[in-house]
Parts: sequence; C-alpha cells; structure tokens
Amino acid sequence: MKSMAQLEYHYGLKVRIYPSDHQKQLIKLNSDASRFVYNEMVAIGKELWQLKQVKLPIDTVQDRIKQLEQRQNAKQMSNHFQFLEDKRIDSLAKANAIRNYRKAWKAFRKVHSAGVPKFHRKSYAWGYQTNCQYIKQKTAQTNQ
Repeated sequence: MKSMAQLEYHYGLKVRIYPSDHQKQLIKLNSDASRFVYNEMVAIGKELWQLKQVKLPIDTVQDRIKQLEQRQNAKQMSNHFQFLEDKRIDSLAKANAIRNYRKAWKAFRKVHSAGVPKFHRKSYAWGYQTNCQYIKQKTAQTNQ
C-alpha cells in the first residue's frame, strides 16, 4: 500500500450539476461570501500599502494598520462581518478565498506579468472552491 504522499498525482473532478432551488441558494450564498472575502482581502492589502507609505509614526495610522493586519485572518474577518458567520457558509470556501489571494500575490512576486490581485466582479456563473472531507486513512487503495 502506498501512502497518499507517495502517490504521483491526485484526481480532481470538474462536474456540471443541476441543483435544486435550495442547492442554488447555498451555492449563491457561498459564491458571494467567497468573492466578498477575496475582495475584502484585496481592499485590506491596498489600504495597508497606502498606510505603510506614511513614514511618520502617527498613532491613528499605527492603530489602523494593527486592525487591518488582524482582520486578514478568516476568523477575525467573520467576527468583523457578522453575515459571514452564517452556518450555511462553508468555512473552507472562506479559507480558500484567502489562500487564492495569497497565491495571487506569490504569482505576482515570481512573475510580474501576472499583475497585482484585483477585485473579483459579480458574474452570472456562480462558483466557489471547497475541499473534500475524507475520512482519515494512512494508505490509499490502489488497484495493482
């Protein structure tokens, strides 16, 4: 048996779905929350950059920088914006939005043609990323 880390690749699926009305509401809610978290991270990043350009040690500027740096955490952002604490919103969707924002900055630093992260606009196609919740197992079943 091979462990998951020893496997050469992992499968991912892209699936077309035909959701019910209740499922459509959940998908839209999670899609909007994911986009909001990403856009909030972009806004926080822009404001932090502008505030850090101020070289004078002004107390209000320093306090605002501390507030914004704390809010870059998913839990702190949920505490600040109460609608993100809705039980129907997937916590992994929020975490993945933050991860995608950080990956966008990493890509910008590596390849400057990628550009800085920009705001995501609303689209007719709803979508968000989440992670599968598999049961813990040390080995993967492979047909050999």
